[in-house]
Amino acid sequence: MKRFLFSYFLFCLFFFSFFASGFLDSQDGLQYLTIARRIYYDQTVKMPTENFADRTNIHMNTLKGKEGDIYADTGLGYSLAYLPAVFLEDVFLHLIDLEPISAFPLQNDWPVLLFASMTNAFFASLLVVVLYLYLRALEIKHQQAVFLSFIVFIASNLFPYAKYSFAHMMFVSFLTLTFYSIKRYSQTKNSRYILGAGVFFGIVMISYNQTFTFAIPALIIYYFLLSKFQFSVNYFKKLAINIFLGFSGFLPFLFVYSRFNSLRLGETGIGKIVSSADRVASAIAPAYVIVEGLWGLLFSAGKSIFLFTPLLLILIFFWFKLNKKLLPEIGAALVLFFTYLWVIGTYLGGINFLVWPGDSSWGPRYMLPVLPLLLILVSYIYTKLNLKQKLFIFLPLAVVGLGINLLGILLPYQIRYRYVPAGTWIGEVEFKASDYGNFIPRYSPVFNMSKIFAKRAVNLKRNWGKNIYDLKLRDGFDQPFDLGWAVWRGMRPLSVISFNNPQNQSIKDFSLQIKNHQIDPNSTSSAYFKFYLNDEQILAVTSEARLNIHQEQEFKFDLSVINLKTQNNILRIEPEFEGITLNFLDKKQALFLQILRINEISQNIEGIHYPYVSPISKKLFNIKYDYWGDMEQKPWAIWHMHSVVYENTFDLWWLRPFHYWDLPKDFFSALFVINLGGIFYYGYKIW
Repeated sequence: MKRFLFSYFLFCLFFFSFFASGFLDSQDGLQYLTIARRIYYDQTVKMPTENFADRTNIHMNTLKGKEGDIYADTGLGYSLAYLPAVFLEDVFLHLIDLEPISAFPLQNDWPVLLFASMTNAFFASLLVVVLYLYLRALEIKHQQAVFLSFIVFIASNLFPYAKYSFAHMMFVSFLTLTFYSIKRYSQTKNSRYILGAGVFFGIVMISYNQTFTFAIPALIIYYFLLSKFQFSVNYFKKLAINIFLGFSGFLPFLFVYSRFNSLRLGETGIGKIVSSADRVASAIAPAYVIVEGLWGLLFSAGKSIFLFTPLLLILIFFWFKLNKKLLPEIGAALVLFFTYLWVIGTYLGGINFLVWPGDSSWGPRYMLPVLPLLLILVSYIYTKLNLKQKLFIFLPLAVVGLGINLLGILLPYQIRYRYVPAGTWIGEVEFKASDYGNFIPRYSPVFNMSKIFAKRAVNLKRNWGKNIYDLKLRDGFDQPFDLGWAVWRGMRPLSVISFNNPQNQSIKDFSLQIKNHQIDPNSTSSAYFKFYLNDEQILAVTSEARLNIHQEQEFKFDLSVINLKTQNNILRIEPEFEGITLNFLDKKQALFLQILRINEISQNIEGIHYPYVSPISKKLFNIKYDYWGDMEQKPWAIWHMHSVVYENTFDLWWLRPFHYWDLPKDFFSALFVINLGGIFYYGYKIW
């Protein structure tokens, strides 16, 4: 059994790691990782102090401690979970003799983000194995337990959070372990399971925030239903022993929790819990908000728990197939579900700020803790269905759930409202896209992301197709600007194009059609251009170097008289405006590359190719940067460039080297082969 569990865990770990981002997608995740790096490198939980110009670093919810230092308003446990990623970052740094970046996360490098993005794959794998063990404890056969534990996970809203950089997967996996430990105690009467339940719930407590208190009623009811409460001396004696054992496992984490809060706030952990509970109790929203929250979590087009986990409908369709012996699981699941539904659905975080959507997220992330117990009941019902019910009800619901959640995995969930109006007004009340997008189906993230995915899939060849010249707009170009009938690329003060010249496809001419576009009506400056090919200045033969306002012009070059290299020819374009500076954040005019032709044939200019601007890569490969990393070194400018890549590509770590030319492709390729090999090898072993 242990060998199987180990193989099953590793299969899941390799599987979920395959879908990792290579980046961190949330401010929460970046904040947890910031603290992990501070613990590892500086032995402190204080936040970094670096600021940049008029904009501070990107830390989200911070607070001032009792000594005046700045701390994160997040739990400690998930930061500890990021320590292996920081260790691997440190290994890279030691190998090439570089100092760690102190101004993290605004300044960062790829190794720590790559490995940190795989952290939740570990906790998701743990949860799948626990689901398997839970189903076996319910006397479901081995093969069915393997199948169901994996399928119900990937067909539910849990799947995306195996990827995202939120603390929820750690929270949920250890909460489920707590319930499972209580179940195993009821079956074996082995007291080590009660001790384990205390330890696991202690990890739940420190992993995220005070919402761990929401699970306490369900855990208490679960214990009493399993132990068959009775008025007897022996029962209360055993209860007292179990309370002592449970608290023995829990108390060390309560001590850590208390010390952590005392360090930051000057109050004990218990005081933090009580004060948080008071805030929740005093922040119950008006009646209309309660209706909106409950409706939103249950039935809305943007956050319904049934939309993002359709398999829960099995509980509604076939509730009568549940056995009476599952009464403890049913009772615990219902108490946990309605506790979270009420508290999350009715909590008012501030004026016109409702907490229940859990934005920014894919699906109702605050309801994730209720899913494992409900999915265990779904799995049990599956074993009682006939073949037709499995094929025509269970399987379609699983496929729909998998498809919906894959949208939030393959694409960055932050773009779920792209192409949707940012907001609107009804009377004196403003409604943002995240408000009406959760209720109006045509603006639903599921519908909108489906359109984005379809469009990106259709354009896959244009964005990924490799032509004979291996043409790349590799630096100094903005993201593709889709006009409908054409795609333009904005140009920076230095724009760089690379291309090959295959011996059997000699390049004779090369042309660029550029437009000088007016943004500020008062700005009418002409643009002037200098062109350098392989560091030698070249002149256009069919145009002037001057480009007036609103003018578009073709710059054509005769390359038949130039000795081109077979590979990696570099064309540098250096535009200047008359009297103004081309600025990233405050443009008065913009230059757009409209068409690029080689030998009179238009070439694809939609590909996403940028430098990561990596200190590690620069040291490894002796790279010289052109625009980003050289002419433009501001952290926020490089951050925005990374955002362009993130939002316009499929969100998978092994695709990053196709978009960042300074990432070590051999390392990523080897990691990709290991990842795929692990999936197939351990997949074969478990089946």
